Amino acid sequence: MNSIGSAVMKELRMERHLRGLGLAAAAVALWTASLTAQQANDARWTVVSGSHIDLWYHGLAVIGFDQEEGFPLYDPDYADRVKQAKEERGVYPTALDQLAEELLENLEEDQGLQNFHFLPLYFPTADREGMIRALRAVANRKLNESGAVGPNTRSGARWAAAALEEGSQRRVLRQYVDALEQEWEVFYGEYWPTAVAGDQTENEALESQWTGDLAQALRNFLGNEGVQAGYVVVSRVLGPEGRLIQGNAFRGIADAVGVWAPGWEDVNASLYSIVRELCFSIIDGSVISPATVRRGDPQVISGRAAVRCGSMLIERSARSHVDAYQLAFLRAAGADTVESDLGAAFEEEFQVPPRVVDAIRAKLWPEEVAAQARETEPGWMIRTGSHIDLWFHGLAVISADQPGPLGLYSAEYASRVREIKQEKGLYPTKLDSLAPKLREDIAREQTLDVIHFVPMYFDEESSAEGMLDALDALARRRVQDAELLPQTRVGVYRIAPAFVSGGSRRLLQNLTEALKNEWEVFFREYWDEVTEAQETRYDAIQSVWDSLFVPALRPYLERRKLIGGSVFPSPALGPEGRIVDGNETDPRDQQVAVQMPLSTQGPEASVFAFLKELCFLLVDPRHLGVSDENEQEFEDLRRRVAVRCGHLVLQFYAPTLTSTYRRVFLDAVGAEESYTLEAFKRVYYVDPEVFERLRSQIRQR
Repeated sequence: MNSIGSAVMKELRMERHLRGLGLAAAAVALWTASLTAQQANDARWTVVSGSHIDLWYHGLAVIGFDQEEGFPLYDPDYADRVKQAKEERGVYPTALDQLAEELLENLEEDQGLQNFHFLPLYFPTADREGMIRALRAVANRKLNESGAVGPNTRSGARWAAAALEEGSQRRVLRQYVDALEQEWEVFYGEYWPTAVAGDQTENEALESQWTGDLAQALRNFLGNEGVQAGYVVVSRVLGPEGRLIQGNAFRGIADAVGVWAPGWEDVNASLYSIVRELCFSIIDGSVISPATVRRGDPQVISGRAAVRCGSMLIERSARSHVDAYQLAFLRAAGADTVESDLGAAFEEEFQVPPRVVDAIRAKLWPEEVAAQARETEPGWMIRTGSHIDLWFHGLAVISADQPGPLGLYSAEYASRVREIKQEKGLYPTKLDSLAPKLREDIAREQTLDVIHFVPMYFDEESSAEGMLDALDALARRRVQDAELLPQTRVGVYRIAPAFVSGGSRRLLQNLTEALKNEWEVFFREYWDEVTEAQETRYDAIQSVWDSLFVPALRPYLERRKLIGGSVFPSPALGPEGRIVDGNETDPRDQQVAVQMPLSTQGPEASVFAFLKELCFLLVDPRHLGVSDENEQEFEDLRRRVAVRCGHLVLQFYAPTLTSTYRRVFLDAVGAEESYTLEAFKRVYYVDPEVFERLRSQIRQR
């Protein structure tokens, strides 16, 4: 069993923003073209527009291929204006209109066809005939035919071919390109020049505003993110939700952003959209993650985060633009007038969790944030949680332990609880009666190690009832319909991939039902009594950590970015604790659960168990040259390495504490001998070569 719950977390990634689809496809494209000499030497942003860009997006707007939440991808009024113009000319419905419903259904069914929203950005300097010809060649798999592609379409066509590999995708592309050609002939060729097209003067004005002013002010950000040059693709068809592709110079793909132009006279709308779109270069899985977004739609929040990122950049580097930037996006969101304070109205309209703002700041100014973190005292907080203690109480009663040098659950705890229930006339509860069956089911589900970490994936403010309701919904496959609390929603989605088989869901349902009964008939009252009686113990653990360990271990904590998190001492746990690293880029987003013996023993057992758990974030035995072919042997070694790691950390940073540390972990296995270093090495044996590599790793940290 892993003593750190990272295995589940690595499998759980929140859905990336729409841009990610375009970027992912570009990453797998297999072509070998290179930039022309002009592109390679032209280190600036060039504003472009054109009939090929507008025609492509015109078709998607007419079809209605948009998104439900956040900014619209296309001008919401555009399709109605076009329909009215067609009716006035007597050409409605065109072939595109007749195929709209079928095309929309096909586009929405295949996630890969989201790439249609990005496609013109790969043809920034093409003309309409060239792009259509190249895409028809992609659809018919005839890219190598003479005349199929030219210098301005070759790279884009190869990207499209790599992104649209499936036959069904190419059929939709062929159908769409045919419809666009007919659309141009019967309507758009006449409509576009007068109703949609911009002119070179307008492009030059936007380019001058951007390259001559804002890009210079933001040059540090642009340089750090490698987006100093590329194309700004402007279209009146687009909505406030733009596009970003980060290209590949070796494969002929330039960086490009697509921005809207609601009125060519309003340069600000396009200008500030460039800033917002470039901000998506840092909006990744560390900014939008389960650790930073605990409620709401991640895609919507990522869009707001990009707006906030742009404002943060401008406030720092181009303050004269702040009001105009915020007003432009308030108008884009439908706020025509701002009666109250502009900054307050902006933040209210584009609300994001504070952790998202912190993550953006860490991306934009990492050295500054790191310096501030160094000045901040490590913030590990000792907490109590009914959801944590109830879950581990249940597994301790079941005796759902595993082989290993240290016990997962306290045998002393289980016997103590049984005696209390008997005194109260409550034994056996439903949990006690089901214990043999539940223990057998847990042992049979050998891949279900996450069962020992379940409450650690829930928000620290979760309640026992809220967690159990959420788990019951998961077990019954009713998560989509369930009214999940904000504190439990992310936790359910984190662990859901582990409970896909019928057997695992039945186990979860049976265990959840037993714990609901346990909570009502016994544990609610018992937990209140224990936490009140042990309040001084919790305070003592916090005091020992803050006063003794933090000053001694500060260099270690800071270098490893273990600045803070939540620590739950739980009476049901054995010496083997639990740790979940919620977000590796957030130094305050770990949750740890450790033993808290209900005896006269001092707080050091809990504090040393905490230190040992932190080692699971520091050391991976595979980096020590250890094979993981035998899973049981590998896990046994991981636990021994973690114990030895904690001892090494103390040797380097607080040597006076090492003898007490050895005593705690020798007592944990009932070692009937002295607390010498030799006895400690013997009980927690690690191969000398592996140990030296471990020592080297910790010393480097």
